[in-house]
Parts: sequence; structure tokens; C-alpha cells
Amino acid sequence: MKKRPYERIAWLCGGLICMAGMTGCSTAGGVASDLGLSGAGGVVGYQVSDGKVGGAAAGAAVGYLASKAARSEVGRLQTEAEKRGYDRALNQAVKQQYWIIQNQQSSRETQDESPARLVPVVVPETKINGVAQNAHVEYLRVQ
Repeated sequence: MKKRPYERIAWLCGGLICMAGMTGCSTAGGVASDLGLSGAGGVVGYQVSDGKVGGAAAGAAVGYLASKAARSEVGRLQTEAEKRGYDRALNQAVKQQYWIIQNQQSSRETQDESPARLVPVVVPETKINGVAQNAHVEYLRVQ
């Protein structure tokens, strides 16, 4: 039975849609997607080539390659997403550190605003290492 040209196109489009549907993010990571896409490619190749085994083999090879391409694309997208997440977390950590420093500096400023007093302390005459020190007054800052 000879197929009409539009039937071949319908099988080819249906097979491509099936392959595209099976290469989703959840299935593109394992052996199941390799087998599924190879099988779907084999069926489409068999139907398009009017039942020839060579067409089925070529279709299975195309399905397998589509699975590998989808798997590498999913891996690349996951790596990019992880890198973006790492960069965002690092950016957030830098912002947190900045605000910690700002808060520390502002708390120091409020402490420095309290008036300081100078308290006089009388140091008596002493002898240090054989050198006589005269009595004098030292001022200590007290807050």
C-alpha cells in the first residue's frame, strides 16, 4: 500500500512533536529519554521510509541524538541556574556585611556623642630605674 505524501508529512510532524514532548526537563536526564526518543525516532523513520529497516535505524539514531542534545542543554541550563543562584547569594551576603558595618559605625557615633570628662589624677614623686620623676598631674578621659 503506497502512502500519500501528506501521510508521510503527518507522521514526520507527529514524530517530531512526540520527540519534543519527551525531551522535557524531567525526562531528559536519563536512560528512559534515550530509549523513548530512539524508539519514537525508529517508528517515525520506519513509517516515513515505507517500512524499510534502514529508515527505522536512521530514525532511531536521530532520536538518540535528539535525546543527547536535550540532555546536554538541560545540563547547561542547570549549571547556569546554579551559577546565578550562587552569584545572587554572594551579592546578598555582601549587602548584609555592608549593613552590619554601617550599623556598627552608627552605634559608635551615638556612643561618642556623650560628653567626656577629664578627671585629674595626681602622680606622686617616684623613682623609676634610678631616675627621679617629679610629682605632676595627669588628666584621664572618662565617659
